[in-house]
Amino acid sequence: MKCDVIFYLAKKTAICEKKLKELFADRQYELNTVTAATTPQSLGMQIVEDLNCVNLLFVIGGLKDNDVRGINNVLSKALANSSKDIIPKKIKNEVGSFDGYILRSGRQTIICVPDDPEEMEAMINEVMLNYLDKVYR
Repeated sequence: MKCDVIFYLAKKTAICEKKLKELFADRQYELNTVTAATTPQSLGMQIVEDLNCVNLLFVIGGLKDNDVRGINNVLSKALANSSKDIIPKKIKNEVGSFDGYILRSGRQTIICVPDDPEEMEAMINEVMLNYLDKVYR
């Protein structure tokens, strides 16, 4: 299954992309497109564009910013006007300071994780991958 990745305010893009590919090595997931966004507006437009093509989207980065550019603020504003039922779930970060998020509506899922390969690996673990396997059978 193809999925997209958006790096948002991220600095460790190459190593995080490599780590994500490693995590998918024995799974049904493969990266379709990998893009970057540096403003809330460009992130919003990229999310809409990606979700028109794929059902699974990873947003890497943007969790450290607590201002208007932070992923929490951007997604809460973007989703406030949505008419879809969105199921949010926090992903506990056991090795870092910033928790991630899973946002799901029907067959579409957005997973937000920090821009750190070790933290990503701890969050995109066997439990999460098994959860995704059940959703996307």
